[in-house]
Amino acid sequence: MAAPVIIVRCPDYEASRLAVALAELLDPLGGMGAFVRPGMTVFLKPNLLTKAAPEKAVTTHPALVGAVTQLVVAAGGRAVVGDSPGTALLHTVSALRRLYRACGIEEAVLAAGGELLSDVSHRIVPVPAGRGVKRMEIITPALEADLVINLPKLKTHGFTRMTGAVKNLFGLVPGVLKPAYHAKLEDVGRFGEMLVDIADLIRPGLNIADAVWAMEGAGPSAGDRCDLGLLAASVSADALDAVLCRVMDIDPQTVPTVAAGLARGNLPENLDEIPIRGLPLAEAARPGMRVPDTRPRAFPPFLTWTYPVARRFFAPQVRIGSACVGCGRCAEVCPVGAIEVRRGKARVDSRKCIRCYCCHETCSEVRAIRLVRPLLHRLFV
Repeated sequence: MAAPVIIVRCPDYEASRLAVALAELLDPLGGMGAFVRPGMTVFLKPNLLTKAAPEKAVTTHPALVGAVTQLVVAAGGRAVVGDSPGTALLHTVSALRRLYRACGIEEAVLAAGGELLSDVSHRIVPVPAGRGVKRMEIITPALEADLVINLPKLKTHGFTRMTGAVKNLFGLVPGVLKPAYHAKLEDVGRFGEMLVDIADLIRPGLNIADAVWAMEGAGPSAGDRCDLGLLAASVSADALDAVLCRVMDIDPQTVPTVAAGLARGNLPENLDEIPIRGLPLAEAARPGMRVPDTRPRAFPPFLTWTYPVARRFFAPQVRIGSACVGCGRCAEVCPVGAIEVRRGKARVDSRKCIRCYCCHETCSEVRAIRLVRPLLHRLFV
């Protein structure tokens, strides 16, 4: 039987209401005590994509991270909270400290009795059964923890359509190494396989999605806040994402991580067989959420050779507008060197661009980068 997904209402991040919602959310799973035993080291993995204030809905809200940290500590666990965010940030202690402070995580975690990730080492881990990659770099604390609790932020995503529990675990790859994966795995289907490889390797024991303030539109960093007022949880990252797709009014099979999970048998063939507890899906769903459609979809293996052509003429194109301040962050993260800064403005070479949209994800503060759908994409995708 598929792992159940629990959905509860949580109107805001006020401490007492958040505590009640978390109790209601975890009770069908046995409470935090069913996952955390005294003396365990628990690694909590929020989405800390970039230095963004909580109200922008870019990162997992610090109040939720603090509340879950408090539950882990109360159960006798040692709670370590951390991430290796984005593609433009070095995975260093000083960079992480600045990030934690900017996102409000530092104050929330320390007040709850937790610790902030300070071990910035990583290991190369073999993935013999991997379908996207056969080895990957993963930060050491996640590998050595007794339990990983995954705390994704529910958002749209320019490349993978949505980012939830499975995609959040890409943050376990040290920041500046991420572009290499985009360069190697240009097809979104292969990229999705790699993300599921990470999830299958790490196997978080518990996944709690922050959908109180979600994001729609140009996610994962330049979209608009959408107040869904929900928390959702499951022991299965795959099942949680499949259900959250339907909350967001997205066909789950158009999301590469869900498609990869289905192909591996991580999900039932009929997604309606995933049990949903708590709030019924009909009451949780938000019809008409704005989702970026940046496909072409994943290609069958026998058509992979056509992808570079299809990508150029069908996939939305990167356009850098007049708001560009020439900071160069987009050029730093581009995995194929398609962007350079000339005369104080970024310029993109569309012939080199692989449409991974790392630049768009990075330009969250200035929002100078737009994704423009070409004519063929509007007509046929």
